[in-house]
Amino acid sequence: MNLKKIGKILMIVSLFTTGLWIVGLLMGNITLIGLAILFMAVIIIAVYIHRDKLEEMFKMGEGVREDERTQLINDKAANMTLGVVIAVTMWIAIVLVTLRASFPQYTQIGYTLFAVAAFTLVIYVVASTYYRSKY
Repeated sequence: MNLKKIGKILMIVSLFTTGLWIVGLLMGNITLIGLAILFMAVIIIAVYIHRDKLEEMFKMGEGVREDERTQLINDKAANMTLGVVIAVTMWIAIVLVTLRASFPQYTQIGYTLFAVAAFTLVIYVVASTYYRSKY
């Protein structure tokens, strides 16, 4: 079997595995989740076996896929999006915690949102520091 067919089969199995995860989690069915884990193990093994040929397997076209300008635009858009999401999440968390006297049922949600925003910010800082030192 050629590499393009293997790549397409892996994409289909990956899509099917994602569907199994979602349905298994929504329905609370451990059998579907176990089946998804089994398929994921098969995908990992197949990718490991063909790890040197991954670019050839998943390459869709023969031409230039993207240039440096497109990468720079995508990088700036992703950074701005992440910054806005973190800022809005922290703002909502602060508002919910501040209103704990009037709406005590939302206090835990506020703390959870704040923790998620802080964790996301830490991951962003660590990743950006790592990639700045690497490149």
